[in-house]
Amino acid sequence: MSQILYQEKMDGISIDRICREPGFTMPSKHLHNEYEIYFLVEGERYYFIGSQTYHVKKGGLVFIDRGLVHQTSQAGNESHDRILIGLEDTALAPFFALTGELSLSRFFEEHCGVLPLSEEDARTALGYLERIAAELQKKEGGYRLLVLSSLAALFFFAQRLFLKNKGNPLSAPLSASPKHRKVDEAAAYITEHYQEPLSLESVAKHLFVSKCYLSRIFKEAAGLTVVEYINLCRVRQARRLLLETSMSITELAECLGFESITYFERVFKKYTLVSPLKYRKTYSGSLEPVS
Repeated sequence: MSQILYQEKMDGISIDRICREPGFTMPSKHLHNEYEIYFLVEGERYYFIGSQTYHVKKGGLVFIDRGLVHQTSQAGNESHDRILIGLEDTALAPFFALTGELSLSRFFEEHCGVLPLSEEDARTALGYLERIAAELQKKEGGYRLLVLSSLAALFFFAQRLFLKNKGNPLSAPLSASPKHRKVDEAAAYITEHYQEPLSLESVAKHLFVSKCYLSRIFKEAAGLTVVEYINLCRVRQARRLLLETSMSITELAECLGFESITYFERVFKKYTLVSPLKYRKTYSGSLEPVS
């Protein structure tokens, strides 16, 4: 059962705070073009990001880059309380352009992952997030500027922590669970070899485990099947190649390991909601990210 404490939004920015009972697992089935900021107010969670599973505890601040596979799942037996921000680049880019001190794309590229905070720093981060929610709830005069100011303050706060600990990277510990380590190993292998003919059977064979076991633990940790993860890795690269090269759809399908152009187009549309050609036509020459 979930309790929604608030759900607010404005152009390019959304924020919600939800308390959930034990057993909740976040669905993850698509690629989206929003950045995400996740803050764990209470409880603990496992967080699969890209190809690694982190153990996030109370006060963990998580930055998720666009187009990245991510999934939270149960850790421990307690309920959890979290705040989530969805953020489009266009919402803050003009604001940051005034100073030139921070680029969202560069920030998330360099700091995507989990930033564990001390109790004092967690209170500071929570304060910024709650001010954003309060301004969006009241929508009084000047609220848009105040929302952007609080968001900017949160980013610079995190940036200073990263810089302060340069050379000693801040990160939540990876999950010590043997099954999560095996899932991470499978995800890393797929990330490196997605252009090759891959299947559940071939990945399981490489890892010396049964395909039934790998299928079960991968779904539990990552929220999608091994084949879905393979396809998502291929689609992420396809989005990049569609905008950065003049390769034909047939050439793309072949080089990315798809068995046919028809299958490539079907998978691409499933995860991006548009066809490869429409994606190229819509975003070619634009600022659309394809990370």
